[in-house]
Amino acid sequence: MATTTTTTRPEEEEEERQKNEDENDTIKVVAKTSAIINARAEEEEDAFSSSSVGTLLLGKNKAEARETIERWRGTANGGRKSGGPTSEKSFQNGEILYENYADLGFSVEFLRESVDCVHLYNETKTDFVPFRGGGKGGGKMPSLPFGIDFEEDTAKDVVGKLGEPTSKGGTGVQIFIVYEMLGIKISFNALDWENAGASIHSMAVWKASD
Repeated sequence: MATTTTTTRPEEEEEERQKNEDENDTIKVVAKTSAIINARAEEEEDAFSSSSVGTLLLGKNKAEARETIERWRGTANGGRKSGGPTSEKSFQNGEILYENYADLGFSVEFLRESVDCVHLYNETKTDFVPFRGGGKGGGKMPSLPFGIDFEEDTAKDVVGKLGEPTSKGGTGVQIFIVYEMLGIKISFNALDWENAGASIHSMAVWKASD
């Protein structure tokens, strides 16, 4: 019985080689594109985490602010998003609106549909968790402005970092300091200024006037 031998023509070999090269090129392009997308995503997250709360929220409308906060919430809760504020309250016939995000430790104050101020809480007796942005335990979340650290800084530390405030008050109730040129107010867990080691209670951030 005769044996038939099949030989591959040079044209077929070249076609197969070209096909393999095209497949390899496609794989390389897909891998490179994926790497670029991942790198951009990491850059965005780094920019997000290195930005302060005020930079990310002040001046935004309600939809923009909520979109930013949901991204923030997903970062804080391992990707889980629950949607919208935990509660809200309005004043002056709706001109001023507070959206509370108790699970993140802050409130957003809207004035005529635009973010006018952000209130961040550290140690309170309410249902708000302590705000932990950036730094310790904050992961890739926005940070507090001007290097303030809720967990470490005392009243003395804050003045050491920012200098003498524009004004201060609250003696007998809850002491606070205001830096108008920076657009912040910081309240402390103390009734008088004799307690330089008082911890931070909360911080309000608004757009500083020029």
